[in-house]
Amino acid sequence: MIYLSSFKLSNQTLKNPNIYPYNIFRDKYIEPFSFAPITIFYGNNGCGKSTLLNIIAGKLKIKGKEMPASNAYYENYCERFENECAYSLGSNENGIPFYQLPENSRYIKSEDILYEIKKIQQKAILEHGLTYDYMQEGLSLEKAQSVLNKKKEQRIENII
Repeated sequence: MIYLSSFKLSNQTLKNPNIYPYNIFRDKYIEPFSFAPITIFYGNNGCGKSTLLNIIAGKLKIKGKEMPASNAYYENYCERFENECAYSLGSNENGIPFYQLPENSRYIKSEDILYEIKKIQQKAILEHGLTYDYMQEGLSLEKAQSVLNKKKEQRIENII
């Protein structure tokens, strides 16, 4: 199943070479991208991979798009560039075309994944530290873990 079939970047250029993102791809021959079930963008640092993915996310209006730092007194060139791009949606396994992306579509960056991993690691370290503290107070390992589990259950009940 391919939700996004193709994507074409704007071919407009601006005279000022410093206006982002217009001139990022200026000297690169980029045909419209055709997507497969797995599509890999690769290249050196600074070649535009993240910019490309962010432009796609912006054009598709999906969550996760990074907002560029901008000055309210200047035109938003990123949004203007995105509006000049074009895309076509794919189809499901039966060849029935999609007319919109799934409602909860999201652009997930590697930083997002690493952030979540870090949160899990920090939580494990804190729990380990609390277990150690309870054991220093004289509780057995099993009793310390039982106290932590009860606290987790209370937090979940408070959320619900």
